[in-house]
Amino acid sequence: MVTISSKGQLVIPSNVRKSMAIRKQDKFLLVHDRDTILLKRVHEEKLKTRMKELVAKFRTRMKESAISKKDLEAVIRKARKQEA
Repeated sequence: MVTISSKGQLVIPSNVRKSMAIRKQDKFLLVHDRDTILLKRVHEEKLKTRMKELVAKFRTRMKESAISKKDLEAVIRKARKQEA
């Protein structure tokens, strides 16, 4: 059980930090849904590498599908108008 401080901070118990080898300045992604909060450790270098892989895959699929940059921009504009 943990308690939120007056500053809105949450302390991860030392036994959990030790077992997960959590260190000062480690980064976490926070996801919330209704009354649930999920913390997922993020390794920045792995994330950067994965993002580069996904962008490369996206570019390859765009070329294979013959969708032009202009077509993609039009779809994005349309989707943004629907969100507004």
